[in-house]
Amino acid sequence: MATFLKKTSKEEHKLEPWKILVVDDEPDVHAVTSVVARDITFLNRPVKVYSAYSGAEAIEILKSVPNIALAIIDVVMETEHAGLEVVRFVREELHDERMRLVIRTGQPGYAPPREIILKYDINDYREKSELSGNALYTLIVSKLREYKDYTTLDKQRLLLSKLAFLTSLVMDLKTDEDYVNFIEELFDGIAQILEIGVRANHRKESLTNHKFQKRIVWNFSEPDTSLEFRLRTGYSSVLHFTVTFSSGVEEYFRKILEVFLSDFILEVENNFISRDLTDTLYKIVYIISEVTETRSLETGEHVRRVGEIAKILATELGMEDLEAEYLEIAAMLHDVGKVGIPDSILMKPTQLSEEEFELMKRHTIIGYKILSTVDHPLFNMASTVALYHHENWDGTGYPRGLKGEEIPLCARIVSIIDFYDALRSDRVYRKAYSEEETLKFLHSSNGKKFDPKIFEAFMRKYDQIRKLYQ
Repeated sequence: MATFLKKTSKEEHKLEPWKILVVDDEPDVHAVTSVVARDITFLNRPVKVYSAYSGAEAIEILKSVPNIALAIIDVVMETEHAGLEVVRFVREELHDERMRLVIRTGQPGYAPPREIILKYDINDYREKSELSGNALYTLIVSKLREYKDYTTLDKQRLLLSKLAFLTSLVMDLKTDEDYVNFIEELFDGIAQILEIGVRANHRKESLTNHKFQKRIVWNFSEPDTSLEFRLRTGYSSVLHFTVTFSSGVEEYFRKILEVFLSDFILEVENNFISRDLTDTLYKIVYIISEVTETRSLETGEHVRRVGEIAKILATELGMEDLEAEYLEIAAMLHDVGKVGIPDSILMKPTQLSEEEFELMKRHTIIGYKILSTVDHPLFNMASTVALYHHENWDGTGYPRGLKGEEIPLCARIVSIIDFYDALRSDRVYRKAYSEEETLKFLHSSNGKKFDPKIFEAFMRKYDQIRKLYQ
C-alpha cells in the first residue's frame, strides 16, 4: 500500500478527518461505504462518514456541516430527482465548488442527462453494481485527492489575493504599532484562508541581540509549526515576531509566505532608511536655513513654520504625499540666497534704498544658483521656489515678472506663506503686525500678489495654520 494511504497511529488521527456525505435511501449502501471508509487514511487523516437517507436530510446536513470533501449521492430517493436537487443545492445555494459530487444509482434509466452533469459540475457517475469494496475504496481516495488539489489551488488564489491587497498598505506603515497591527491582520487573514489557528506575538529587541541570522526562520515541532522574523524599526531596535500555527503549514504555502515576508521586510527596512534620510535632510536644511535667517536677525522658527504650512497647503491642494514632503523641505530653503547679500542690507534697521532693494532682490537668483547644482527632484523644486517665491499673481513681482499660472505652483504656495509669516514676525526694521492687521493685508492682496485658489485653500486651513503662532 502507498505511503500516503498507510494506516497511522492514534496520535496522527487527531488531525481533522476528511468528511464524506453518503446520500442514499438504502441502509446497505451506508453500511458498505462506512466499512470501506473506515480503512482509509489519506495524508495522515482518517475519513468520517455522514449519512443522509433522503435529499431533504442531506440538505440539512449540508447546511450545518462545513468542509465536506465528497458527496456520494443516489438520484432516486423520495422523488425521482431528489439527488439532483441536492447537487443543485451544493452548487447554486452553497456556492461550493470544492466539494466532489459523485452520482451513484441502482437504476441506470435515471442517470442524469449530460447537460445536467455539465451544468452542475458533477464529477463522476457510477452504477451501484460497479462499486465493490476495492472500486469504492479507489473512488473515495481519488476524489479526496481531487478535493485536496482543488482546495490547495483555491487557498493559494485567496492567499495571493490577500497578500496583494496588504502589499498596497505597506507604504502607510510608520510606527511600531502600525507594524504590529499589520502583522496581526496579515495572519488573521492567513488563518481564515488556511482554515487553521494562528497566534502572533511580538517583542522589541536591541538590533545587536537578535538570536538568528536569517530574516525568516521556520521551526517545526509536531503538531505545531512556528515562524520567526524581525523588522528593523529604529536605529538600534527591531520588532521580533513569533507566529505559531495550530497545525503544520504545507510547503507551497510556506514558500508563498516566505516570498511575501522577504519582500515586506526589505520594504520596511528601505522605508526606514528612506525616512531616516529624509529626516536627516530636513534637519540639515533647517540648520542651513536657520543660519541664513539668523544673518538677517530673524528666527529659524520662520523657516520651520513656512515648511509646515507649505505641506498643509500642498496636501489641501491635492499634491501627492511625496511631493508634499518635498515642498515642506524646499520651502524651508526659499531664502537660502540671502547668504550672498551683504550684512549691511540684511540688518539695515530702516527702509532700503532703491539700489539696496535691487541688491536684495538678487537673493532669489543666488538661491536658485546654489540649489540647482544638485540634480534631484527635491532640489529642483527648492531651486524653483527660491527663484520665484517673490513673483506676484498680477505680474508685478520679481525677478522675472511672471504672471498667473506662469508662476510654478510650488512658488505660488510659498509666496502667500512667506508673506503671512513675515507680517506676523518681528523684523529688524519693524514689529510684528497683529493677526487682524495681517489678515486685512492678506485679503487686500488676494488676486494681486496671490493665486485666488491658493488664498482660498489658505483660509480653509487657517484654523490649523494659526495654531503654529500661538
